[in-house]
Amino acid sequence: MPSKTLQDWLLLSPASRVLVFNAFSFNLGFYMLLPYLAQHLQNLGYSSWYVGLIIGLRVLSQQGLFLVGGTLGDKFGYKRLILIGCLVRILGFLFLAVSEQFAFIVLGAFLTGFAGALFTPSSQAYLSIEYPNDVERNRVFALQNLCTEIGKLTGPVVGLALFSLSFSMVGYTSALLFSALFILQWYYLPQEKKLQHKLNENGAVPQAFWREWLTMFKHRTFMQFVLCAAVFQVLFHQLYLSIPYAVKEQTGNPSYITLVFLTSSILGVLLQLPISRWIENHLGIAKGMGYGMAIMGCSFLALSFPTASYPFLPFVACAVVFSVGSMMVYPLIGAYIPRFAQSNNIASYYGLYSCVGGFFAFIGNWAAGWLLGLADFSSQWLWAGFALLGILAGLGLFTQVKQRMSTLAVSD
Repeated sequence: MPSKTLQDWLLLSPASRVLVFNAFSFNLGFYMLLPYLAQHLQNLGYSSWYVGLIIGLRVLSQQGLFLVGGTLGDKFGYKRLILIGCLVRILGFLFLAVSEQFAFIVLGAFLTGFAGALFTPSSQAYLSIEYPNDVERNRVFALQNLCTEIGKLTGPVVGLALFSLSFSMVGYTSALLFSALFILQWYYLPQEKKLQHKLNENGAVPQAFWREWLTMFKHRTFMQFVLCAAVFQVLFHQLYLSIPYAVKEQTGNPSYITLVFLTSSILGVLLQLPISRWIENHLGIAKGMGYGMAIMGCSFLALSFPTASYPFLPFVACAVVFSVGSMMVYPLIGAYIPRFAQSNNIASYYGLYSCVGGFFAFIGNWAAGWLLGLADFSSQWLWAGFALLGILAGLGLFTQVKQRMSTLAVSD
């Protein structure tokens, strides 16, 4: 571990170390299974439209219900929601492991996604309260994303080995891993008494959940930010639909799916913290978000140039460019959202952002699956559409964040 990264880790509070490690362990179990779900469904005989619907439903049940999960975390405690989320994901993985019927696959996809809606906003809110300083929060979210990338790196490798045996083995092993995580967090995740003390010190007055939701929806600046930032979810979830489809159509070699995730994760492990520090020192938040989103969208253009001699090259190029953009924008979005919230409802703000992102991703996956299933449709139009979407969203983020920070600077 590089000395600077080790220093950042040692400076974390005990609670933050557990939560940052969770980013690795959750993603290890998750990415053992999810990269191979689309191919598993295709092997069962489901058309691209049904695959897009199932993958989109999984995203919708997670991102789309984040608002519910975040509000529950604010009301009933972050540790409790993290533990419940683990149990729900275990059930979801087991349904996916044993089921071939459409209804049970849909149920498994829903439970797997809903679990993330329960534990992710609580984890993010906990970290945000632990680090109220903007610079420190940016760094801890970058470190959390680093651990996420390590999980994404190791998960597909283990998943590929298990998938060569059967998809059921992937599901069973993922469920077993989350069972172990539940036990470990039950004993080792700190109780929230100190965290609750921090909330009470800030003097925030609790409100009925519907009043909090209404306040968020009326927050025009926040909603403008959310609508632009939610495009990240549309682009990111193409890793599970459009790219596996392109791999199957152009090569028929499922190992290239693993290659995409390995490339993305290796770059994330090596470059996440250097890129975050470079943005902090040279670009700033507005440019970092704007450029990052645009780069993510444009990465899909690499899929328009397949090569006969090196069929893996377009997918590796896409993964490299995509990863750079993702590393730029994702930690900044996570660290920026608490600027809109009060200390007692941060998880709800994370939840609303992810909820909108979930609906965006669901529509994006459904539309992409439908388009790719058309006999006379050229996938190059889809890659160009993703590029344009990323550029427009990046421009919106840059403009909105720059204006808001300028306004805050003037008011100070």
